[in-house]
Amino acid sequence: MDLNTFEADSIELLLRQMGATEIKKVRGILYFIEFEIDEDLEVSYCYNVNKKGKYFLQRINPYPISEGVFETEIEVVSFITKDLKKFKNAKNSRNFKTFLEVTNKVNKMTDTIEYLFLNYNVEGKDLDKLNHEIDDINLTVEQIEKNAKEL
Repeated sequence: MDLNTFEADSIELLLRQMGATEIKKVRGILYFIEFEIDEDLEVSYCYNVNKKGKYFLQRINPYPISEGVFETEIEVVSFITKDLKKFKNAKNSRNFKTFLEVTNKVNKMTDTIEYLFLNYNVEGKDLDKLNHEIDDINLTVEQIEKNAKEL
């Protein structure tokens, strides 16, 4: 018996017992790809091919982000090629380390906000304050973009 199939069946049973109304089994293929830009920077990706033949790509390192769905493997390779080129260029910036710190803080903030709202009864005034703070951050990002030179 295939252990992965057994585990998948066990998880499906537990989810149905929890009340899942629909579980779709999609036979996909999962790939992990790693690139070492230099000794300090690894860029890695994960993609899967779903049963419709579409490619869902995520960057894992140096920070996780969904890159979207692609129609062909050529589009995936093209995206990764361009992305790696951008990272190789960005790595040369004296601000690269700070960029990674900011990006990781944003990702951590997303996780923290989710934890907060799923585990606590947050007051409306606190939510409004947080919403305004995030609006201010978005305005700052827009201003920075206006002042920066495009590569």
